[in-house]
Amino acid sequence: MTTQIDDLIAAMTLDEKASLTAGATLWYVASIPRLGIPALKVSDGPSGVRGDSMIGRRSLSLPCGTAIGSTWNPELVSRLGDVLAAEAAAKSVNVLLGPTVCIIRTPLAGRTFESYSEDPLLTALLAVAYIQGVQRGGVACCIKHFACNDQEYERMTISAQVDERTLHEIHLVPFEAAVSEASVWALMTAYNKVNGTYCGEQPDLIGRVLRDRWGFDGLVMSDWFGTHSTAPAVQAGLDLEMPGPSAWLGPSLAAAVRAGEVEEAVVDGQVRHLLTLMDRVGILGGAAVQGASPDVVGVGRGAERETNDTWSRQVAREVATEGTVLLVNRQLLPVDPATVRTIAVIGPNAGALAMGGGSSEVTPYRRRRVADALAERFPAAEVVYEEGCRITKHLPTLDLRLLDGEAYQVEYFDNAERAGDPVITEQAYNGRMAWVGLPHSSLTEGGSHSVRVSGRFTPDVSGTWRLGLESAGAAELRIDGELVIDNSRPERGTGFYGAGSTLVETDYPFEAGTASEISIEVWPRKSGWPILGARLAAGRPEVANSFERAVAAAAAADLAVVVVGLNSEWESEGFDRHDLRLPGEQDRLVEAVIAANDRTVVVVNAGSPVDLPWAEQAGAVLMCWYPGEEGADGLADIVVGAAEPGGRLPVTFPYTVGDGATGESARAYPGTDGEVVYEEGVMVGYRHFNTLGIEPRFCFGYGLSYGDFHHGDVHTTSRGIAMEVTNVAARRGTLVLQVYLRAVEPEVVRPDRELIGFRKVVLDPEQTETVEIELDASSFRYWHVDGHAWRTDPGQYQLLIGASSQDIWATADINVGVD
Repeated sequence: MTTQIDDLIAAMTLDEKASLTAGATLWYVASIPRLGIPALKVSDGPSGVRGDSMIGRRSLSLPCGTAIGSTWNPELVSRLGDVLAAEAAAKSVNVLLGPTVCIIRTPLAGRTFESYSEDPLLTALLAVAYIQGVQRGGVACCIKHFACNDQEYERMTISAQVDERTLHEIHLVPFEAAVSEASVWALMTAYNKVNGTYCGEQPDLIGRVLRDRWGFDGLVMSDWFGTHSTAPAVQAGLDLEMPGPSAWLGPSLAAAVRAGEVEEAVVDGQVRHLLTLMDRVGILGGAAVQGASPDVVGVGRGAERETNDTWSRQVAREVATEGTVLLVNRQLLPVDPATVRTIAVIGPNAGALAMGGGSSEVTPYRRRRVADALAERFPAAEVVYEEGCRITKHLPTLDLRLLDGEAYQVEYFDNAERAGDPVITEQAYNGRMAWVGLPHSSLTEGGSHSVRVSGRFTPDVSGTWRLGLESAGAAELRIDGELVIDNSRPERGTGFYGAGSTLVETDYPFEAGTASEISIEVWPRKSGWPILGARLAAGRPEVANSFERAVAAAAAADLAVVVVGLNSEWESEGFDRHDLRLPGEQDRLVEAVIAANDRTVVVVNAGSPVDLPWAEQAGAVLMCWYPGEEGADGLADIVVGAAEPGGRLPVTFPYTVGDGATGESARAYPGTDGEVVYEEGVMVGYRHFNTLGIEPRFCFGYGLSYGDFHHGDVHTTSRGIAMEVTNVAARRGTLVLQVYLRAVEPEVVRPDRELIGFRKVVLDPEQTETVEIELDASSFRYWHVDGHAWRTDPGQYQLLIGASSQDIWATADINVGVD
């Protein structure tokens, strides 16, 4: 294939080469039809594969990053990679934009839920498994965001000021493992700067570290709109600017070559990386595929399709249950269905388990209610639901479960008046629809166009609803033919990538059970406007005494299940949280329900640590994170004991934000004067808590089981350590045996303990297993600044073996000789 790639590069004009260094559209790289070079297609991940549709083509919604991190199970994550590869194939996607492997510095970061852990080893091992699973399916992973992209505050411009040791020992470890162990095929640079230079034009990071030291031979692409220059970016090693049309590469790069600012050989190297990636995903030299957009040659697998297969769902549910962490259990869980006649399901997140916001969101196949899943596990029980309180920051998007078929009908017109028959009609399963460029390939390029979105809406509550319409472009809302909201002269808002209008609101009376026809018409404000979109918001009438009704329902029930947490309005790409508190009256609601019923299970549906001041009083507390669309059924399985809560915390839960590694220093977070200083150095997460003796609410690696484990002595072997463990409980149980390292007399400042190995085992009642954990020379290393390399100092070390970073069962002393 090398010869073919060389021949293709030799056959290209400079302009053709340059065209391959920039996206053609939002999700496609340019094609060269005369040479048979197709358009590479990428898609957002990693909590599912969206494809190129932004109006709601359905995909399997998978557990978020912290849920995956909580599994501590590389083998399972590898199988999840198989699922993602199959999903990508169904969406004709060649490159999956994931995994996200930035280390969690602060739980307040808006994209914490996308990352795996605060620990570099745990993150690295899961990332390697994920990448291997996806790439063996012929789909490339694009690991992101390189590097130190761990906050949303000033994310496009902030400079992470980080020393060499901290950078290599903490924040680059997962990327290095992805290259050296998983041979990842693509990498995405971060928006931010590192030590004053944008990551997309970092010769040290891309050239010296990634290319030279690690030997990366894959493609380096920018984050979307994350390129800031032409010559500095390509000379640093950036291969591809995304998305298109290009601003800095593409034609601008060709002009820079002609001006003598960039050598053409540099462009040849960029193109070689892209063609190599095309070869790896199996589309280079293949025939053009029918069904792709007319402005591209083809993407190697055909038109997008929905799959919704049983095998993928089974893996998704397994990840959801293995990632759920049992934080508290006062002999309440699991619950025998025969002992329960009434269940009260309560809370703002109980309607459907939420997900985080931003580019990781996908439109699920189903929005499963927790109450419905529990009703199936408790067939003899009456299940009642009360919301109790609300946490909506803004008027929420219309609940699609109230539409016939849980979908809108979308009609596309080749005129601005929605006149005549539509050119094409399709379904949309998302309440927020957006189109970038031509809304549909069947429309006439350069002509006028418009869209009608309609559906049959049946309200579930009588009374005055609050409706709202925001749009990119002009729009109108009609109900049963009546004009209800006129947004034909929209005022500029912040939504739809800054092209949207303000939300125009009105009140409208509905009667529960009586259907109405809803129609939204949207058209460009002016010719050539590149973004079109619409979102219908609908807030249910306030339920009188909602809080009191919830508490009363809990008091009358045999079992109360309260589902609280966050959602995409509070935790999302684009902004950080202000504190750890649950929004609204959730804490007061939980406390009141616990007081009314001591058989209360509290389920926390959030993607990052939150404050849990009532945890010690609850009958049980489960952290399910954002578990995806199989989460409600996975949760119900755990409640009745059909599944084990197999998760262990991948991140520390502090009592206060100030207790954490970034403390209360504005320089350390969120930053001052355009810089965020990594003052904590290598003392990230549990390293900080254990080294300084600060007590967390729940420590790293913690999680309870339905099993009960007894252990024998620890033994050191030529390959690592071994410990005999027995499950003495009457139920199957999960154990994650963890090994931490303590340097007794280190030559540099080192944390009190560092995770160097772990193994997850599941044991039946009375089953005994000798758990072995392999260690090697790299387990004892640290980054030596003077030598600019990894180093292991000879001397005494102590191994700490246990069930969490603080629950240490045994220690072993070990002497390490000179390398």
